Amino acid sequence: MILRLIIALLSLAGLADSLYFTFAFYGRIRKARWVPQVFCAREGSSCVTVVRTPYARVVGIPNSLLGILYYLCVLVWIGFVPRHLSIAGQIFRPFETVGLWLLGASLLTVMFGFYLVYALRRVLGVDCPLCYAAHALNVALFVLLILIS
Repeated sequence: MILRLIIALLSLAGLADSLYFTFAFYGRIRKARWVPQVFCAREGSSCVTVVRTPYARVVGIPNSLLGILYYLCVLVWIGFVPRHLSIAGQIFRPFETVGLWLLGASLLTVMFGFYLVYALRRVLGVDCPLCYAAHALNVALFVLLILIS
């Protein structure tokens, strides 16, 4: 139960981070008074700069939108998918099945994250604390998904 709660909390944090970057991607963060400057909310900040690069998209889709989808899937899975389901005498294990799919998605997310951190540091030469936080959350979620699956 504690593991599920930790996964839910990390997913909520990742969702918040992804929402922030989605708003930044679509230009809704620039000079926003409601966002503290510690969150890179000013024009020319590393976060705003990062979302304007080709590294902020996968096949034209903002990475943050994919993150929103991923974190929502994890939250629905951890909160609502039953461990066992019996239909007409057959026992199904939807929690495990969906968990394996999420584990695969999580592995891809972590591998892609290593590439993005490399691109941040070596190609763009930018420090982005919220980017690092998102990638750290993804690694932690991957480890926890291994433990719970």
